[in-house]
Amino acid sequence: MGYRRELAREVGGEVHAFELLSEAEAKELVTLFRTARADEARALRRAINASVAEMPGPLRKLTRTLLFGS
Repeated sequence: MGYRRELAREVGGEVHAFELLSEAEAKELVTLFRTARADEARALRRAINASVAEMPGPLRKLTRTLLFGS
């Protein structure tokens, strides 16, 4: 039941179809969700950094401050 619970947490709620999954299948889905989330975050960071790098120098720091508050 552990991975089914983790899977429900990953998708934001209980889905009745999860009960039909074996623990191995639920574990694989949890791993896929987490990998996809990490890949998405990495791609977003790369896209933001590439966009900010294309800006004129004086605007870079201001843009980062506006976007991220630091």
